[in-house]
Amino acid sequence: MNIFMFYLEGEKAKAGAVRSLFNKKDFTFKTLNFVSPDESGRSYEVQFASCFSIVASRYEDLRQEFIPSHILILSKFPKSCFDFLAGYSCASANPFPVFGEDAISGIPNAFSHSFLPIKTDEDLIRYFKAQKEAYIKSEYERESEKARSTLLKLGISVNVESLVKCAAEGHIHEMSLFLASGFSPDTLSSDGIPLLSIAARKGNREALRLLIHSGAQLNLLSYDRGSSALIDSVMGKHKTIAKDLIKAGADVNICSKDGQSALIIAVGAGDEATVEHLLNAGANPDVTDNLGVSARKYATLFHNKTILGFFEALPPPIEEFKG
Repeated sequence: MNIFMFYLEGEKAKAGAVRSLFNKKDFTFKTLNFVSPDESGRSYEVQFASCFSIVASRYEDLRQEFIPSHILILSKFPKSCFDFLAGYSCASANPFPVFGEDAISGIPNAFSHSFLPIKTDEDLIRYFKAQKEAYIKSEYERESEKARSTLLKLGISVNVESLVKCAAEGHIHEMSLFLASGFSPDTLSSDGIPLLSIAARKGNREALRLLIHSGAQLNLLSYDRGSSALIDSVMGKHKTIAKDLIKAGADVNICSKDGQSALIIAVGAGDEATVEHLLNAGANPDVTDNLGVSARKYATLFHNKTILGFFEALPPPIEEFKG
């Protein structure tokens, strides 16, 4: 939401106060001010003899770099200027807010429907907070519809099955359109497999990165294996994807249905680099799988010297107390 604030040069203090209010609320705005007749030494008739051209030219100049969604009027402009602004208001199908008793008194009766009088700071902030929420919702809906339309033009059905296929095949552009159209990055396939796990299993790194960037939950478990995307990436020997997930903060100690952690799987696969990444991220070497064997014990069984070296550098396992 972009706000233009119109005010007379003599009311800089008022504009500054509003600017301070807007800064606190993170509203995006620019100001457009005009010299008042007292300061210019000229009458309103001279200063605004061609009000339309003066306002329009300055307004259009600023529009080149800042496209406004809302206009706020802070001063008592002459009737000719209000008449011009009323035209813009009608074109936008929204009344322009006019803030302050003095500014409100300048609204011509004939165009009162084009302006919204606001008297207090609280009402001003309340109005623009509601406008911002509505604007964000409107923009989201517009972008969502645009993305859906683009998918259909590409010959892609806008449904979960199509999204899952795109994730499996690593079609990043199409996935971005699905996400922009309102699909969740945590969408599950018909088999109950999260998109993140699908990308991890297929080794589609860019698809996985897109999902992480879009806020996908890192630790969702698939229905079939009860595994996380990290476990799936280690099972598939996709080292860079495993590293991406670890870096993003995936839980390194989740276990699948058979009780195997990503560390146990990495040790079994002899994946030295992933074992090191997992240990550095806090993976527990002494959690046991359904067979009662831990990653530390598997390392001993498989005699991989490098992996054994990683475990030897760790504190010994805590012996279970037997009373």
